[in-house]
Amino acid sequence: MSEKSKVIKIDGQELAGKAAEFREAGITVPSSSLASSATVSPSLLTPQLSRRRYHDISEGKSLQTVIDGINGAIDQQLAVRLDVAITEGFNDDEVLDFLQLTLQHRCDIVFLPTIDYGILKEKMPALRKIDGASGEVEMYKYPMAVGRIGFIKD
Repeated sequence: MSEKSKVIKIDGQELAGKAAEFREAGITVPSSSLASSATVSPSLLTPQLSRRRYHDISEGKSLQTVIDGINGAIDQQLAVRLDVAITEGFNDDEVLDFLQLTLQHRCDIVFLPTIDYGILKEKMPALRKIDGASGEVEMYKYPMAVGRIGFIKD
């Protein structure tokens, strides 16, 4: 994301239907928080268990609303940043699903410090640190990926 990017932080539940509005307003990077979801792309299958996890931790909200919002932002050619909380033993099996998103979409997946980053990095052995100022986030990229993986700096 460039220094000239206009960024807005929004709950994933509110993103659906706003992508065109953001594009018109010059907002280039909608940032959304996800506590648990396997994928946000219709071209990938989202395991039912992940939908259940999202439902459970979001007080009954629908993951599909978040998926629709992110897809809308991608359709509008907006860069998307997803802040993701991974918890060992709960949803740490979804790390590679988030990595898969960066292979297909120009999005940043930023892991929040809810788990030791070494555990996450072990699951993505080809991850390589990339240069460039990213503020509070240390950015990485997987070979052939169009998106990036980030870790909040200590």
